[in-house]
Amino acid sequence: MGRNLIVGDIHGRYEKLLSVLGKASFDPDFDTLYSVGDFCDRGKDAVKTLRFLMSLKNLKAVVGNHDIILQDWLYSEKRDENWLRYLGGNKTVNDIIYRHRLCRMERLEIAGFLRSLPLVIVEDRYIVVHGGIPCRRGMDDLVRYQEWKRPAYSGLNNDESPAWDRDYMLSAYSELHPEFRDEIFMEAKPFETDKTIFVGHTPTVEGKPFISEKYHLVALDTGAGGNGPLL
Repeated sequence: MGRNLIVGDIHGRYEKLLSVLGKASFDPDFDTLYSVGDFCDRGKDAVKTLRFLMSLKNLKAVVGNHDIILQDWLYSEKRDENWLRYLGGNKTVNDIIYRHRLCRMERLEIAGFLRSLPLVIVEDRYIVVHGGIPCRRGMDDLVRYQEWKRPAYSGLNNDESPAWDRDYMLSAYSELHPEFRDEIFMEAKPFETDKTIFVGHTPTVEGKPFISEKYHLVALDTGAGGNGPLL
């Protein structure tokens, strides 16, 4: 029987991904790999990362906000200047167009893969979501997010989406790091659940996972998109 493993935001850091999976002795034939999303941008190897993840038969991943923006570009070819200039999208576009010269068919295969990923995974023991659980959302809402099929061009870029929410993680984080309280738009109360909630999206300061028993939370963005590790 295989193991369940989970990885934080990858951001095109393919070598970091292979390294952390190697340290965990990941066996793709038996183990299941969970992911909190954000496969692309900031790092140079979005294509290798996506090809590897798409090859896994036991992958359970949610879509990240960077992945949704990439999906939109792959389908529409409309470039978001904010994405290119400030979010690292230029590295992803260069990797796709110039380094790997992906044909239209493979671009659409990647877009279809990203579109197939849910915003939330709800299981017996786990809730996996990229950003967090927006305020005023309950379990019924999470189940609907899990089943909702995104359009090819989503335009879904708002704080009410679990792919963009930061308030849940920051509300938990600020109890130990009060300096982050000013960044909270709407303070979130602990979600009522007996499941463990895994999130990414908002980097932790220490370069290691942040755990809050009160919020049932494990935050996994350890800064791999910059100079931090991938865990």
